[in-house]
Amino acid sequence: MKYNMAEALMPWVLMLAALCAVLYLLGFCYRATSGRKTIVKTTSVAALAVVTLLVQTPIWLSIALIFCALGDYYLSRKDQANFLKGVGAFAVGHLFFIVLFLQDPLSELTRIGQTTQLAALLFLVVMSLIMLGRLWPRTGDLRHAVAGYICIITGMGIAVATLPWQGNYIYIIGGAVLFILSDLVLSTEVFILPADSRLRKITPFVVWSFYWTAQFLITAGFVLRGI
Repeated sequence: MKYNMAEALMPWVLMLAALCAVLYLLGFCYRATSGRKTIVKTTSVAALAVVTLLVQTPIWLSIALIFCALGDYYLSRKDQANFLKGVGAFAVGHLFFIVLFLQDPLSELTRIGQTTQLAALLFLVVMSLIMLGRLWPRTGDLRHAVAGYICIITGMGIAVATLPWQGNYIYIIGGAVLFILSDLVLSTEVFILPADSRLRKITPFVVWSFYWTAQFLITAGFVLRGI
């Protein structure tokens, strides 16, 4: 009975997550802080965490999504104290994603040495070093925290490279890539782009589209893997 109830609830919770994600993209991502903005943003990822609990995916995924939802809550408040809390929550979320990938039954460290994975990881490392070089002089007292966050992002890329790049795992790989890209675009928006840059008109849409799609794809990959 419990399984049937969970199976019946899952599509509705998933639709709630998707509805909030679209609503945030079209109506809130580019607007100033508000209570409604915080609720919609946080719900879009918290609902994905509920989905993972309903279908009993690995607990690490649920915890990672919960910390990301917490990060969304803090980042939506737009002041320095909440910004730091949000970055911290996302850093913890990334760490749980790393555990999730490495604890997967099909995770193998030897895959990192394969041509495709190795080329992708080399590209990721080069991009991370470039971003670190650009962010270091611009982030002041936050530079060490930013450097640590970049290391964690890179670790997430290395961890996902241990999974097979085929079948339903393609969704997980794609999600991890989009997650990393969303972090890079957000860092560029916050620390690098001039205040009057025209790119700031589109970066909120890019960041949110990449970020939520990443969370959805990773969730979908693990849900489908368990079917």
